[in-house]
Amino acid sequence: MIERWEPLDREPVSVYPPFVSYPGERYRHESFEERRAALLAELEGVELGVYDEHLVRWIAAWNVTVAAGLVSLMGRVRQAGAHLGGGAR
Repeated sequence: MIERWEPLDREPVSVYPPFVSYPGERYRHESFEERRAALLAELEGVELGVYDEHLVRWIAAWNVTVAAGLVSLMGRVRQAGAHLGGGAR
């Protein structure tokens, strides 16, 4: 299971935990494909339809703040479900 992710209290800058700082504390551009992969990683085990995949691509095309906020939120939902006995990935 992933480490416990904390709620976001400020705008995220990365699709990688802890989201509010850059990996290695150094800025690096996170591409559309990285944002898309991070979103899909949190949807692992969820059956996606054609429109769902369209939404993932649409969200990934937004800036990193939007994608990272959703990745963080989905990860925390998954953690809460696992904590409540809903299982983990």
